[in-house]
Amino acid sequence: MINRRTFTASGLAALAPSPLLAQAPGPVVKVGTLKMGSLTNVWVAKQAGFFERNGLNVELVEFRNGNEAIAAHQGGAVDILLTIPGTSMAARERGFDLVMLTQSEIAKTQGPDTASIMVRSDSPYKTAKDLEGKRLALGAPRSQYSVAVEKALQNKGADPKKVQFVDAPFYTHADMLRSGQIDAIAVLDPWLTQLMNSGAGRNLSWFYLDSVPAQPIGAWWTKSAFIEKNPEGAKRFVKSMHEAIDYMMADAARARKNVAAYTGMDPALVEQMPVNEWSYKIDKAKWQAVIDMMVENGLLEKPHKADEYISDLAKPFVIP
Repeated sequence: MINRRTFTASGLAALAPSPLLAQAPGPVVKVGTLKMGSLTNVWVAKQAGFFERNGLNVELVEFRNGNEAIAAHQGGAVDILLTIPGTSMAARERGFDLVMLTQSEIAKTQGPDTASIMVRSDSPYKTAKDLEGKRLALGAPRSQYSVAVEKALQNKGADPKKVQFVDAPFYTHADMLRSGQIDAIAVLDPWLTQLMNSGAGRNLSWFYLDSVPAQPIGAWWTKSAFIEKNPEGAKRFVKSMHEAIDYMMADAARARKNVAAYTGMDPALVEQMPVNEWSYKIDKAKWQAVIDMMVENGLLEKPHKADEYISDLAKPFVIP
């Protein structure tokens, strides 16, 4: 079931002083979102008036995960959605009509990052190789996330085939680790920071950057028909998201306040979390590395080139 939320001005105290403009005229563009820190940029674009200033009438529609969003998008419930690129790559290969409008987020190039292979602080395991024969919880099997975990283990000297991967929802990882039900977890923020701050967890690998540093981990997608019917709307969405990213990346303290306002997380916890690396500048080599990693793992059935996923709207922002 689609969970539709009305986004009010309750979080505007976290935004820089800027009056909201009147709702833009014209047809509503429905944009799928998730209640995650990484999606704060689209909430800011709505709340701070970037969409309205660019003449775009946007409704945000919240989903529980990327796969649900893709299914709703293909069914016409939303016009634009964000997924980790690997999810859309695999969906495109299965025949889904998905065109990338703009990149949204990348992994960092050095830790701390927002994703970690973590063990208990008192664990005897010191290296990735120590996890061979051990149980590691995965929150999103058969995804770019899980492929990155396996590649990071391999790059750090472990054989992923010797690790016992256990599927478990992300919200259960911390309790499973603390109780000893599992030896390691591939965890994301905010659970990552909570574990580290409590002294209960210790990082073994920042797995996104240990697999492919600065790899794309978020991008906005639509159907080719949407761009054909509404080319100006597509351009305005891209422009608005770029403005929102520039706004978020210009001030880390302000970005954290907005993450707390959007997600409802404790501001004190968000203060300890790394700021997401929002970026619309595309490094084709990083995209290609993700594609190759997905092919190697079998999540893509055949080789692809990065250019297949970079739309004309995104091409001006490819790093030379």
